Amino acid sequence: MGKYEKFVRNMFDDARRANKLSFDEAVLRTRETLMGFQPEALEDLETIVAEHEAEVAQATKLSEKSTSFVRDDIARGWYVPHTRPGGVWERLRQRMSEGGLAGAVGSIDDSSNSIVAHLAEPNVGGDKRRGLVIGNVQSGKTANYAAVISKALDEGYKLIIVMSGIYTNLRQQTQRRLERDLGTQVDSNEWFRLTSSEGDIGRADIKNAANIVDTNDRTLAVVKKNSRRLSNLRDFLDAVDVGTMSNTPVLIIDDESDQATPDSSASGADSPTAINQRMGEIWERVSNGTYVGYTATPFANVFMDPTADDDLYPSDFLNVMPTPDTYFGAERLFGLDDAPGDSPDVIRHIGPDELVHLMPKGRKDVEQFEPHVTRSLGAAIRWFIIGAAVRLVRGQSREHSTMLIHTTHRVDPHFLMRDEVHSFLKPIRDRALDGDVDDFYDLFHAEMNRAAELYTGTGPAPTWPTVKAEIPNVLRTLKISVDNGTADETERLDYETDTPQTVIVIGGGTLSRGLTLEGLYVSFFTRTSNAYDTLLQMGRWFGYRQGYEDLQRVWVSEGLDRDYGFLASVEADLRVEIERMTAAGQSPGQIGLRIQQHPGRLEITSKNKMKHVEKVEVDFEGYRLQTTAFEIADPRALVNTASDVEQFLTELMGYVHHQQNSHADEAILFDGVPSPKVLSFLDNFEVHPRYAEVLHEAVTWTRDKVPHTPWNIVLASGSGRETYNVHDLSVRRVNRSPLRSTPGEESKPEIDIRALMSAGDLVEDLKLSDRLPAAQSGRLSNKEQLDHRASKHGAAGRGLLVLYPISRTSQTRSTARMPMSDALASVDSALVEPAAPPIFGIGLVAPYDVDNMVPNKGTYVAVRPQHTDEADDDAEEQPVDDERDYDGGPR
Repeated sequence: MGKYEKFVRNMFDDARRANKLSFDEAVLRTRETLMGFQPEALEDLETIVAEHEAEVAQATKLSEKSTSFVRDDIARGWYVPHTRPGGVWERLRQRMSEGGLAGAVGSIDDSSNSIVAHLAEPNVGGDKRRGLVIGNVQSGKTANYAAVISKALDEGYKLIIVMSGIYTNLRQQTQRRLERDLGTQVDSNEWFRLTSSEGDIGRADIKNAANIVDTNDRTLAVVKKNSRRLSNLRDFLDAVDVGTMSNTPVLIIDDESDQATPDSSASGADSPTAINQRMGEIWERVSNGTYVGYTATPFANVFMDPTADDDLYPSDFLNVMPTPDTYFGAERLFGLDDAPGDSPDVIRHIGPDELVHLMPKGRKDVEQFEPHVTRSLGAAIRWFIIGAAVRLVRGQSREHSTMLIHTTHRVDPHFLMRDEVHSFLKPIRDRALDGDVDDFYDLFHAEMNRAAELYTGTGPAPTWPTVKAEIPNVLRTLKISVDNGTADETERLDYETDTPQTVIVIGGGTLSRGLTLEGLYVSFFTRTSNAYDTLLQMGRWFGYRQGYEDLQRVWVSEGLDRDYGFLASVEADLRVEIERMTAAGQSPGQIGLRIQQHPGRLEITSKNKMKHVEKVEVDFEGYRLQTTAFEIADPRALVNTASDVEQFLTELMGYVHHQQNSHADEAILFDGVPSPKVLSFLDNFEVHPRYAEVLHEAVTWTRDKVPHTPWNIVLASGSGRETYNVHDLSVRRVNRSPLRSTPGEESKPEIDIRALMSAGDLVEDLKLSDRLPAAQSGRLSNKEQLDHRASKHGAAGRGLLVLYPISRTSQTRSTARMPMSDALASVDSALVEPAAPPIFGIGLVAPYDVDNMVPNKGTYVAVRPQHTDEADDDAEEQPVDDERDYDGGPR
């Protein structure tokens, strides 16, 4: 420890807490103070900063599936992943390690770290962030956000609000789960609970709200997304004085965030839906904190209005939860729409002639509807009983087993179907009392080994004699449950009993959102929907089936398997879109996620939730990429890249725009370059591995789909003192300084400048060729710039490649960055030799198919944020006269 380190650390911590400063601001404040009376202590301050940055780097690495940030303070992060002794996360991790999540603790730890790193820094005034975490249906989202909550509490968050869907049973399940996971009952003296499993938030605590928030370090509310309940929460926050709220970091977790939260009012309506309005009002009352939506079906969330300040569009970050190999989702069960047949043999079909006995045709038919247990439903029930017996043979007697019958969202037929299932089972049960279970023999032999390859357990292979002996035990305890909005509590699904349940549950809407069906392995499903999100959420058969994977069976009506195959493709595309957004260094506040529309009857989500969308380019049309990370281990590689650029520009001399000025302050345009020349150059252009795959994909798409569309090439000019010369052309090198280097990264030398393209660069070629209307010469949003690129009166769909000669002596005033020469010299002195060429980065906009030459490209929609790329704060730094007179005052 340095001589002054303890003293400096205390000074830094005091400055940060007392003034609610970010880490960088506190460093600057402490540095200024030390320079005045203890300059020799500055070295210890730099040691503290270096340690923090090394720790933060670990969290940053975990964010590979999240979109990048542009602001440096966010890009560098504030969160240091660690376990506080006696903290909430340490205790939660211990509980997980001792329970059913023991094998997933490491994954949950890593995934939650990457999310916490993106939260607003607690106790920093005005730091508010909105994000979205995308998981899978029945994939363990609750465990993930319980970990996020626990780590946020350990870092100083005080008020935790969990929005738990629109159904009481889900709110109660979430309350109980979080109380168990977070230890609010065991450690009750450390918590204030605004809600309980018995009661949602009411009016009683409002009068004492300020005292509750001020005197409790950990306050939890699990609130149903109901207008009245949300009004109570809003009024509770209103009753807290402004000073107390500013000292209270708030974390809002919105479970099933695509349900009810997005505005679903009609286009042109005078006001948004009540729940959307209440959610916005609650967010407005947060001074410092984060809103994080969790959902497996994010379509409505990414279609929210990105320009509304009071809406909850995830403008700051997206995070994709990893999908473990043990998870059974749409892709694994149904296969991708464009690659059918590569899925396990677990899907069974319900004959079209059976549907009349399983679901009413419409509202008018409900009163006359008389359900029957058809041949398919009978087989599904018998297989469920066989499966439960197999589980007993395997020693899984302490686990729940569940079958789902979901044929209609109308509630009255659920009770009629319950009676029919009872009638179907009665003779089977009667015969089982005499030891007669021959009803199951043929089905056992027909089904038992059809998905045997899925089984990961070590138990012996089931045989008919062993299974036969257990079937009477299953029938004896088998229950039939109805779970819907009108069912009596005694009939509804309840896993909180002392004994494991073997249950057939019949229901609709209450079973299609969030609620976990424990031990579900048989589903009988005929209900149809026209919406992606509804279909996916109704598929409660998705999830984990460890130890009984081979018992899974899903009965669906004709065509639903094809629908789910298409939705698997949509989900895969969505994850690719997010990976591309990450590679391009973009955030949701800059670019909207594209979702493919179904060519037939399916809608992405309800029409009212899509009122802000527009049709957008398909696949790589208009795709943007900028290289902001560079490997610098080999000085020769950078020289070779510069040589390749020079050779490429030499070949383009015949394409220099005829109006081009000759002075170095202006960029140079190469107009209408044939596509093969550009693509050949990009094939060989060395980029950081982060961009290699997506650049290759963009080049391949362009070569295959729009090979004859020309490109415009721009050689950028900056404000650096040095010039870059090629033949008789000259530009100034651009100033881009890297983020401050992190100790411990010497084994992989690289720099990250975070932002390369500046505002307006997307249409720099149009400005240079006077093809940008004079009326629009001001700053344009990204959407407006891209519209000009796609317009036949603008760029006519041409691709754009901007080459940036980055100065190796780039300077900075930001505490988040360092001089380029320092970063390079720390790796190899050869990198800063005076004669070294610039480091070349590229900005790319792929061509558009303006003539509609690409067949079968589908239709994509997205919202388009009105974002304008900001120039890097110190990218083109101007000299600043900061010299002072002897008395410290200005001249």
